[in-house]
Amino acid sequence: MVYSADGIYLDFGRSTASYVAPTGEPGPTEPLPDAEIVYGDPSAGSTSAADISGYYIDLDMLDDPQKVLDALKALEGPCTVMIDLKSRGGSFYYSTGIEDAPRADTDVATVDAVLSYLKTNGFTMVAKVPAFVDTSFAERHSDCALQTTWGDLWVGDGHYWLKPYDSTVIAYLKQIARELAGKGFKEIVFDDFYFPDASQITYESERSRSELIQDTASDLLNFFASSNITISFGDPTSDFDPVSAASHVFISDIDGSRVNGVVSSFTKLEDPQAQIVFLTSSRDTRFEGYHLLRPLV
Repeated sequence: MVYSADGIYLDFGRSTASYVAPTGEPGPTEPLPDAEIVYGDPSAGSTSAADISGYYIDLDMLDDPQKVLDALKALEGPCTVMIDLKSRGGSFYYSTGIEDAPRADTDVATVDAVLSYLKTNGFTMVAKVPAFVDTSFAERHSDCALQTTWGDLWVGDGHYWLKPYDSTVIAYLKQIARELAGKGFKEIVFDDFYFPDASQITYESERSRSELIQDTASDLLNFFASSNITISFGDPTSDFDPVSAASHVFISDIDGSRVNGVVSSFTKLEDPQAQIVFLTSSRDTRFEGYHLLRPLV
């Protein structure tokens, strides 16, 4: 069992072997040694509120990943870096091992080099991926996509959306998070984490759309609760309750005039000032006092 700044989790890489007598008889009666307690380094990989300060890398920046890599190498020291790694169309911007997953039309090998640089140089790595907007997955698994009352796949903002409550969709998100954790990410941000309210969408459930979203959030949080991965959410609706004080809510594309209103609208967050992280290039002083990520390039 490992105690770290992220919480307590089981490290399955450690030996759990115990003595068993060859005859099946009770083992030796000598006192067992004290269990080892490992304290994680809070400066390495921590995603506590105080650590959410640094830069973000969006998909437009990844059109020139070498420029991104050069910008990272020019930084004075490690910090928090959040990077978008999957488009709303469903393309992956790194070398994913997920079957049938399309690759983005960019220099994926250099993006992989970016991830390697972040991991080996002490950066706190945060990955952001769309949760329920994925045209490619919807085309491959149409039964997992939201449908209209006429039986067509529903389109929002030019892309197909997935059913937020579908077990295959949730398993897909877990698969992505596990893969990214293996690449050194300590926090996974599921963006577009909401159920569209369009009246044309049809679904079969006695639960409301907000309740279904909450159920999926709870499923993801519970699944990774014993790991050292933080599950967070991007641009959810203001009535969203992440059900975890460790989770963050990442807010993008707002100006300073909306800061106080946005923060006050998240009434279900345990500590909005600690949990909300703004993605902005603005120097508006109304962002001061909150956690900020600014564009890297």
